[in-house]
Amino acid sequence: MTHERDLHAHAVKAEIERHRPATVHIFETDRFSREPGLSWSPQELTAAVFPDAGGTAVDLRTLDAVWFRRLGNPRTSANPEVTDPVHRELIGVDTVTAALGMLLTEFRGRWVDHPSAFWDAQNKVVQLRAARDLGVRIPETLVSQSPERVREFCAAHPGAVVKAVHGVMRAPVKTTTVSAELLADDAAIRLCPAIYQEFVPGRRHVRAQVFGDRVLAALLESDDLDWRPNLNIPAGEHRLPAAVEESLRAILRRLNLTMGIFDLKLTDEGEYVWLELNPQGQWLFVEGMTGLPLIEAFAGFLYGCAAG
Repeated sequence: MTHERDLHAHAVKAEIERHRPATVHIFETDRFSREPGLSWSPQELTAAVFPDAGGTAVDLRTLDAVWFRRLGNPRTSANPEVTDPVHRELIGVDTVTAALGMLLTEFRGRWVDHPSAFWDAQNKVVQLRAARDLGVRIPETLVSQSPERVREFCAAHPGAVVKAVHGVMRAPVKTTTVSAELLADDAAIRLCPAIYQEFVPGRRHVRAQVFGDRVLAALLESDDLDWRPNLNIPAGEHRLPAAVEESLRAILRRLNLTMGIFDLKLTDEGEYVWLELNPQGQWLFVEGMTGLPLIEAFAGFLYGCAAG
């Protein structure tokens, strides 16, 4: 389950079908208006049919596993003839709602991962609490829109950073250092809660891909607070200590997930500090930067979920 132009989906489909006895369908939820369209009836034996990216009608009850990667796409190029933004929103919302309802009621196989667990785990408040409860080292953190609380926190943690609680796809917000201008602007702070955290020094960033029990980590070196906008940086495979690997698996278990993409910081003193989890984060670029066999590893993981 994804949307148009998802290279991850096509890479995994090709890997599985090349090496294993399986058929993989890609469902581009923002392009369900193509033939044959989706259909469902509570009275019919073939209760729910999705169109795959190749135009094949697929009965959801025949599927062994669903990789629930993406649902909907506000930037889609589908239906260009519909230009009214309200109409486009209606099409997107109703398509996603219908598709999700059909999956939840008719699909009988294995989820990677279940939508309810996926959405719960996306919430940074939920994942920070889970990590903290498990004894994982996280930055000192405040989620607030109280000017007094924010100023008090930043005074106790010089160089504190601020990030969005969730953010929006149309205008991604980078993690930045809290400015004096922001701290002086009560109205701006009160408008919306944000995540304020202590600054964790160091230029070594760890991106850890956890697929089931397997952990494949990369070390990226950057002086930038947020390394993602500039990927022209040193990167390579990194072996995490066994205790850190197990802490990542424990967080997934606590959140009812079987996979996740983790960001950590490795300090100059050699301490790993957990920053956040993306239940369906991007990882294909990490293989390109480091040579880690992530496509092969994820294909094996997903096939195992379906076959098991």
